Amino acid sequence: KNDYTGMFEGYNLVLVTAESFSPYAVDPDVTPTLYKLLNEGFKFTNFYTPSWEVSTTDGEYVAMTSLIPKSGVWSFEESANNSLPFVMGNQLKKLGYKTLAYHNHSYSYYERQLSHPNMGYDYKGLGNGLNITEIWPESDLEMLEVTVDEYINEQPFHAYYMTVSGHMQYSFDGNNMARRHQQEVIDLPYSDQAKAYLATQIELDKAMEHLLLKLEEHGLADNTLIAISTDHYPYGLDKETIDEFVGHQVDENFEIYKSPFILYTKDMEPETIEKPSSSLDIIPTLSN
Repeated sequence: KNDYTGMFEGYNLVLVTAESFSPYAVDPDVTPTLYKLLNEGFKFTNFYTPSWEVSTTDGEYVAMTSLIPKSGVWSFEESANNSLPFVMGNQLKKLGYKTLAYHNHSYSYYERQLSHPNMGYDYKGLGNGLNITEIWPESDLEMLEVTVDEYINEQPFHAYYMTVSGHMQYSFDGNNMARRHQQEVIDLPYSDQAKAYLATQIELDKAMEHLLLKLEEHGLADNTLIAISTDHYPYGLDKETIDEFVGHQVDENFEIYKSPFILYTKDMEPETIEKPSSSLDIIPTLSN
């Protein structure tokens, strides 16, 4: 126990693993909602997300379980056969929370239809109840628009999202989300790949904007905790593009894995957390 123990007791929880989210995705003008969430909550200045062997599913597994994945297998799929009492879905379900999980790509990708119910969630993805437009990549905003009403009137609730709009490849020809927001980034002083990446993150930004608006409408904004991390750094970007964003040659052994962790609720006193931490620390932090 510490000074933060019980700080958000009884709050609703929206937990997000955001595809390829990074420090480069947060801009006061391009992604103002993400900027707000990052800077008006707990600001973790030394947070890191390792890149594991099976990219997205391993990154999601670590963020959701606080366990290190095993090489050579899909750890999240394997975890469906294990008892996981300390994940947020199972913890909060025991406390009477409505617990739901969503993914806006194929529901069975990485066998999430096995892993996510085992964590205590009623799970929907594209093909098993999540009715959104089937394009590549699918829309984070559309996912939020069709799901928030499924839980917002039943408190307390815990909703988990694995997003996909920020997925590579980062070009305006091969990525529907990049093309959707091309005009919003067209005049930025970046390369085309950098612009396309930012354009995909605008869809995530608009999804979070929709969430905040719905929480405000229902009077829940100051009683709902929002936590957002990433599955991995945007390795679909060329190293030169990452250097372009940062403004120097990024160290590939450590610095490249630095990422945002958003922990926010309305009207909280912003606080900077300088202690080094990683995606392994998310579940212990929320459980506290």
